[in-house]
Amino acid sequence: MALAININDLLNKQKIESNRIEFKKGWNPGSIYHSICAFANDFDDLGGGYIIVGVDTDDKTGMAIRPVEGVLIEKIDNILQEMVGYNNKMAPYYLPRTSVEEVDGKQLIVIWCPAGSYRPYSVPVNVTAKGTKEYFYIRSGTSSIEARGEVLVELRELANRVPFDERGNSDIQLEDISLVLLRDYLVKVGSKLADDVITTPLSTILDKWNCTQDQKKTVCFAMWQP
Repeated sequence: MALAININDLLNKQKIESNRIEFKKGWNPGSIYHSICAFANDFDDLGGGYIIVGVDTDDKTGMAIRPVEGVLIEKIDNILQEMVGYNNKMAPYYLPRTSVEEVDGKQLIVIWCPAGSYRPYSVPVNVTAKGTKEYFYIRSGTSSIEARGEVLVELRELANRVPFDERGNSDIQLEDISLVLLRDYLVKVGSKLADDVITTPLSTILDKWNCTQDQKKTVCFAMWQP
């Protein structure tokens, strides 16, 4: 799936809050799935976040080091296949979106984790091992931590509170969406998806962006936050 935001904006932490972006030098599913779980729980209602695999960071500034480390091309398919199994270990089931992006002549894996509709989510402390205990994770600044005590209670209460900008609108139909405005926005943010607006059915595009929800054949549209 192509990103709805320019990859260089993510690397430079522009247009997206820094606590919604996490860089990983290599593929480490144990810690990465803690962050996927935390972004899905979206404790602070920021709109989820992005994990970029193949990027080292400067210890002092936390910014991406260029040129990027990258992920070996021959490992990418295996990583994406592993994620299929690890996604099933989250409770309830959660599907992060993935995109392979070329930067500095290297390949990066971008994992987009929108706020989940069925939070709170939990994940095993180590998704690569069998029988490990599950925990709930949230974001604290730029880190993913276990939710405990009053924080865990509040996280569970979020299931009954859906932010206004994440609520579906059953009165909106596909014909109410302006393709011109949609493409104009994507061009402004430098997204590769701008051309897809012309060649791809609108319903398919919106579904990829997590902007639609099909429940009992009723399509509902929500505000989309990149």
